[in-house]
Amino acid sequence: MLRESIKEDAHAFGIKLEGTNEGGDPKVPLSWEECRENVMNYIRSLNFKYRVNLREKNVAYLNKLGKFIDKNTLEVTDKKGKVSTITSSRFLVAVGGRPTPLTCEGAELAISSDDIFSLERNPGKTLCVGASYISLECAGFLAGLGVDTTVAVRSILLRGFDRECAHKIGDSMVKHGVKFKREVTLQRLEKLDSGRIRVLFSDGSVSEFDTVLGAIGRTADTEKLGLETVGVEVNPKNGKIIGKFEQSSCPNIYAVGDVLEVSFLFGL
Repeated sequence: MLRESIKEDAHAFGIKLEGTNEGGDPKVPLSWEECRENVMNYIRSLNFKYRVNLREKNVAYLNKLGKFIDKNTLEVTDKKGKVSTITSSRFLVAVGGRPTPLTCEGAELAISSDDIFSLERNPGKTLCVGASYISLECAGFLAGLGVDTTVAVRSILLRGFDRECAHKIGDSMVKHGVKFKREVTLQRLEKLDSGRIRVLFSDGSVSEFDTVLGAIGRTADTEKLGLETVGVEVNPKNGKIIGKFEQSSCPNIYAVGDVLEVSFLFGL
């Protein structure tokens, strides 16, 4: 993170940063609006380059929503609602996933990791809910930007990852200013007159935050694909396609990326 590099390296180059914050670190001002605009412009440029690359490789790009009506036919709908069909001998599903929403009372007050750079204002004091790599990634870059950041952890960090690495990551994040509230779940979110969000935790404690970000997992974006029509088996808990060697239970339909059930990726 550039801001962290400035803080660590400035002194060695004779650069004096004036003033410190409450933690004793040099003040490095952040314009959230400018940061947000630059991030969004970068994403737009990536999307444009992807479309150009596809065109250069003679790949047809159709901005339409597809749904299986049989194993060799997709019904596709464009932005204007016009419906047509596409036929093929094989299909590859790579629709990815969407953040799984929180389920506690007042969950609609929380945002997801997809929404963070849609905020028009600085997120302020932020609670990241979850111990997945996405939650920790968001907490890490928010803290790096100077945001007061706390992570709510139900059990352990990075379940399924190497434990020694997970502990080192947690220790490193603490050193960089990320706070952890461990062995808790959220019971209720309440919007205050001040605009802040009051959070009631399972241990009975209460804290206030400007932003609550849910990152408790992702659900595959398969609900509207009509997979049940062609007999593609999915995990009912997360909507992910179950397959072996990236092939689904319908032999001519394949899946890659976040939409594929990881435990079946290598036929385990």
